Amino acid sequence: MVVLQLGKEIGMVSGIKSSAYLRGMHCVIDESLVVGENCTIGNFCIIEQGVVLGDNVQISDYVKIPKNAIVGNDVVIGSYVRLGHDCMVGNRTIIKCHAVLSGDVLVGNDCFIGPNAILLHLTPDNIHRPSRMEDGSYVGTGVYLNPGVILGSRVVVGSGSVVTKSLNVPGVYVGTPARLSKIKIVDYDI
Repeated sequence: MVVLQLGKEIGMVSGIKSSAYLRGMHCVIDESLVVGENCTIGNFCIIEQGVVLGDNVQISDYVKIPKNAIVGNDVVIGSYVRLGHDCMVGNRTIIKCHAVLSGDVLVGNDCFIGPNAILLHLTPDNIHRPSRMEDGSYVGTGVYLNPGVILGSRVVVGSGSVVTKSLNVPGVYVGTPARLSKIKIVDYDI
């Protein structure tokens, strides 16, 4: 691991393009990190071995990205976010503060994950069942996705909802457990 200090270009670490910039201080970054162009990493971040960051990734303060996670291009990650090992985040996705994506959760392109959302990959009896968000899906503040749940394309889950089963029909889902509401999606742009 390499500890980098405030305002340093991180192009001197192997696999990191010279245009990447560490704006924060006291970040712990593994030497095997691969970073695309124009990436910014905030204060007190921990990025472990085998992580790949695409171009134009913006990482806020106190973010932890463990081993083998892959983050696509043009992704914005808010403060205090925790990604799981082997997690994959698609292009143009926004992950707001305090969100947790445990284990090898898969997030598609053009997705939005609200503050304090939790996406799980293990059942209470430790059976591995990663959650997945397909392209264009959206989860609001404080949403909880049970292990193995799949959100189909253009599925929107309202704030505070608990998703206990896969949701495949495009629409707005709310409640505990999340159910399709009467609100219709005409067109939205994240």
